[in-house]
Amino acid sequence: MDIRFIEPYKDMYNYYNLITKINPNYTLCFDKKNKNFVVINFANNNEICLKFNDFSLNIENYLQKMQISNSKIIFDFIEENNEKIDRKNTQNLINNVETRIEELVWLSRRTNKILPSDINKIIEV
Repeated sequence: MDIRFIEPYKDMYNYYNLITKINPNYTLCFDKKNKNFVVINFANNNEICLKFNDFSLNIENYLQKMQISNSKIIFDFIEENNEKIDRKNTQNLINNVETRIEELVWLSRRTNKILPSDINKIIEV
């Protein structure tokens, strides 16, 4: 980030003051080089906390949720979603194997012998 292209941005909707209430070190700025808005934490080596192009995003709520004090809640939320995805993937795998076994049983009843090529056809699907 080149600080030469960053300038504080005070708006008529009071976002600048709302952001500084969340954290006094946060500052709403405009990046003239990239032509977007940024929220910068000047107390933490000019760390960029948020980049956005317009004010349709609920900036105040987003910044409050992303504070370090809320990290445990965020990590718990991520962990819970990862577990849901893992359970879903496991269930899909189980369903897939059951379907393949049912096809194999159906095929074995239909013919008097199962060739390895038939098994490979079922598995490759």
